Amino acid sequence: MLRSLLRPLASALVVGLASVSSSFAADPVVELLWPQGAPGAVGQEEADKPTLTVWKPAADKWNGAAIVICPGGGYQHLAVDHEGKQVAEFLNSHGVTAIMLKYRLAPRYRQPAPMQDVQHAIRTVRAKADEWKIDPKRVGVLGFSAGGHLASTAATHFDSGNPQGDAITRQGCRPDFAVLCYPVITFSDPHTHGGSRKNLLGDNPTAELVKFYSNELQVTEQTPPTFLFHTNEDSGVVPENSILFYSALRKAKVPAELHIYEKGPHGVGLASKDPVLSSWGGRLADWLKVRGYLTKPKPVFDSPETVTDPDFAVQGEYAGEVTTNEGKLKFGAQVIARGQGKFDAVGFGGGLPGDGWDQSTKFPARGEKNGDSVTFTGDAGGGAVIRNGVMTIKSANGDSIGELKKVNRQSPTQGAKPPQGALVLFDGTNTDAFEGGRLTADKLLQEGVTSRQKFQSGTLHLEFRTPYMPEDQGQARGNSGCYIQGRYELQILDSFGLEGKDNECGGIYSIGAPSVNMCFPPLAWQTYDIDFTAATFDADGKQTKPGRVTIRHNGVVIHNNIELKKSTPGGVSTDGPQPGALHLQNHGNPVRFRNIWWVAKP
Repeated sequence: MLRSLLRPLASALVVGLASVSSSFAADPVVELLWPQGAPGAVGQEEADKPTLTVWKPAADKWNGAAIVICPGGGYQHLAVDHEGKQVAEFLNSHGVTAIMLKYRLAPRYRQPAPMQDVQHAIRTVRAKADEWKIDPKRVGVLGFSAGGHLASTAATHFDSGNPQGDAITRQGCRPDFAVLCYPVITFSDPHTHGGSRKNLLGDNPTAELVKFYSNELQVTEQTPPTFLFHTNEDSGVVPENSILFYSALRKAKVPAELHIYEKGPHGVGLASKDPVLSSWGGRLADWLKVRGYLTKPKPVFDSPETVTDPDFAVQGEYAGEVTTNEGKLKFGAQVIARGQGKFDAVGFGGGLPGDGWDQSTKFPARGEKNGDSVTFTGDAGGGAVIRNGVMTIKSANGDSIGELKKVNRQSPTQGAKPPQGALVLFDGTNTDAFEGGRLTADKLLQEGVTSRQKFQSGTLHLEFRTPYMPEDQGQARGNSGCYIQGRYELQILDSFGLEGKDNECGGIYSIGAPSVNMCFPPLAWQTYDIDFTAATFDADGKQTKPGRVTIRHNGVVIHNNIELKKSTPGGVSTDGPQPGALHLQNHGNPVRFRNIWWVAKP
């Protein structure tokens, strides 16, 4: 009876797995992990050249998540089919980009080579996020057996990258989540897998080295959320390995899920021929879904030419006049897209910020698209309707009291030419002035760079453009930062229409809010013109006078000769009398830069 019930289930599983191949977007692409040669390479053979094989999901399944796969094989060979290619197909069927790592192996290589390889693989995936259409905040690692040990090593041994490094090495190597399948975890007796330990550590490893690679001892609260799968019958790598890691995760309060099946040998991969054990893949998919890793990313547009959201045409600034009891009054409005046809708006008595606003009269409203118009209801009564680029303002009783037309303001210093004697840091021709510099196809500088030159007092001109991210909010919306001397962060953020706080655009983080929020709409070019005087120090290195700064945002003074009494978090320079670099922060959003130059003070 039971056998007759299981037979159609098994057939269905086979059919389902056979259809997985249709989830590929194209044939996989193989790339060298270390194009310039792996660290410590002992030759030029295939075994000396780790690779990444990239399988991309079909466009209709793609969700932006990525997983680096580490096949097992006792650190001596790699099971690249049933613990590599087949797993990539499975992940593609769930919309995940799969990247199989062929890491270096014994006897040619021992530690730390495999760990270096998996860390560099994670950094590479993040560095290629735009090219591979990957969300750099949803990069996981998955491993089987000894590959599970390598994956757990990545989950417990990581750093945040080198801000002075190139496009890859400045990326963090902490995976956002880990999937460990019948993994080797401990290198301590009695539960270790002796072959894996010997192949990675050698015949007589020190106690310190054994502890370092016994990953149940390396779990902290920073270890990423983890899914574990094992079988009770596994005699190759006993399930105590998964139990030890799960217990450590529990103790550190790290989210985790553990599945131990009663039946099943070691090395089953997806277990496609076992109608019961094969269900572990479904449990993994559920876990990934519950944790939000399979959710398609929110829309992000880094240039006006790429925008496909019709709400973009509505958002922006509007200016005109309204009729009041005191006659006609200049009036401005900022309309902020919130995604899916929803909007916020702020009305400004006297005109837009920096163009007449009286710094006190504001009228917030909420709007929603209906057909070819957007209707707003004011928080304190009244409202507005936008149709064909015109905003009609309504009184509390519904009467039309004025019309505003859409405007596209431009900073008066946009495109400013560097004066004689200026140091041009970026003009679109190359990124030579920056560590880790990357150009877009349209010759713009990408975020996450640090100038090679270091500076004391002077003036900086910088032009930037925040992306259009309508469904994101707050610090997740167009975030970057301009670090003066690598110490003081002038915030860059899409805070169009917001209050203007110290953690919003124009704010000096934790030091001072801008006097007025001069942020333009997303994808509009903006300018910072910064007049900076460095702090002074005595012969003993004690500060005698703090730094000072005046900042113009889109031509309007927002900080006037204020003191910089402390450095701000996240910089690349320590406090002291030494000069510091210009650092443009990478916060995971595609902020773009152009026309950057510096004039030193005599």
